[in-house]
Amino acid sequence: MGLESLRERVGERWKAVADRVHMLTARLLEGYLSPQDTWFRHGGEAYVVVFSKLGPEQARLICAKVVEELQIMLLGEADTATIMVRTAVHEIGSDMMLVPASLKQMLDDAAGRLGREAAAASAALDSSAPRVRQGEKPSRIEVRYRPVWDVKQQVVSVFIARGCRLRGGLTLVWGYDGLDNPEDPQQILAMDLQVIQEAVSEAVELYENRFRFFLSVPVHFESLAVLGRRREMVATLQSIPMHMRPFMTYHLYGVPAGVPTGRLAEMVGTLRPYGRTIMVVVDPNTNDLPTLAAAGARVACVLLPSGAATDRHRAELQRFGAIAAKNRLQTSVEGVDSLAMESLCEDVGINYLSGDLIGDWSEVPENAARRSLADFRR
Repeated sequence: MGLESLRERVGERWKAVADRVHMLTARLLEGYLSPQDTWFRHGGEAYVVVFSKLGPEQARLICAKVVEELQIMLLGEADTATIMVRTAVHEIGSDMMLVPASLKQMLDDAAGRLGREAAAASAALDSSAPRVRQGEKPSRIEVRYRPVWDVKQQVVSVFIARGCRLRGGLTLVWGYDGLDNPEDPQQILAMDLQVIQEAVSEAVELYENRFRFFLSVPVHFESLAVLGRRREMVATLQSIPMHMRPFMTYHLYGVPAGVPTGRLAEMVGTLRPYGRTIMVVVDPNTNDLPTLAAAGARVACVLLPSGAATDRHRAELQRFGAIAAKNRLQTSVEGVDSLAMESLCEDVGINYLSGDLIGDWSEVPENAARRSLADFRR
C-alpha cells in the first residue's frame, strides 16, 4: 500500500504533515485489521500489510480504503483513480510478482458485480402487497431518541435515533417495521436518510446551545449493499458537519448471517470516515462475532424483545458476552426493562444498555449526564 498519490496531492506541505499522516495510517490499519493480521512500513511512503484470512480482492479493497480515508481526512475528498494497491500473488524464482490495481478499478468491478446481484435480487423479489391496509393513509415517519447507559463509565452520553410511525391511529410501529414494505431496499434507504438528516439537524442545533452528547443513527445493510444506494448514503454522510463527526455512531442493521469479512469491511469502511464508532446489530447466538472484529466494527449489539425474561436469555447472553470479549468487541443490549435483566447484563460484561429501565423514547436528546444504578432503582 503506497502513499505516493497522497504525497503528490499534498505537495510542498508533505514534510510538515508526514508524521501525522503515518500516525493516522497506523491508527486506520489497527482499526481495520484483525489480531491475526500484521503490517509494517516499507521505505518512506509504503506499507506492507499481511492478511491471515482474506483473499486478494478483499485485502486490496481494505488497503485502498485506508488511503481513501487518508485523502478525505487531509484533503476533504478522494481521487480514487490515483489510489493504487499492489498485491503479491506469486513467486517466480526468487522474485515476487506484484499486481497493481486502482481503487477506481476495484469500485467499477464491484459496481458491475453488485449491479448483477441487484438485478437478480429484483427478479426474485416477491411482489407482495404492502402492509398498509387499503384506504389507510400512513402517517409521517417521526424521529425519536433513547438514552444509552455506559455501564463502566456510569454515564448516559449516547442517544439512539430511530424512526417510528403511527399505525391505525393508535399503535406506534418502530424502525423498518413501519415501512409500507419493510423489504423494499428503496424504502429502507429513504428511512435511513430521513432519520440521519433530521437527527443530525437536531444535534447541530443542540450543540449550538451547548448540549453535549453522542448521536447513534441507523444504517441498514441494504442501504449500502448496492453502489447506487451507497452513493446516496455517502452524499448524506458528507453533509454532516466536520465538528459533529467525532460524536456520531452508526447502528448497522440487517447484516445477514455468514456475511464475508471483506463484504462487511466495505460497509464499515464506508461509514468510518463520518463517525466515531460502528456497531453491528446481531443475533445473540451468532457465530459472526470474529467477522465483525476483523471487518473493523467496534460494538456488537443485541436487541431483546419486550418483557424479556432473564432465565430465557441467560445462556445466550453469557455466550454472547464471552465470545465478544474474546474478539475484543464491546457489547450493547437494547430492551433492558427490568433490574433483573440489568443485573444479568452487567454480570456477563455488557458495556452499554438501553431500554425502558434506562429511559423512554423522547422527541429530543438530552445533555450527557452521570447515572448510577441507584438512579434506575428509583
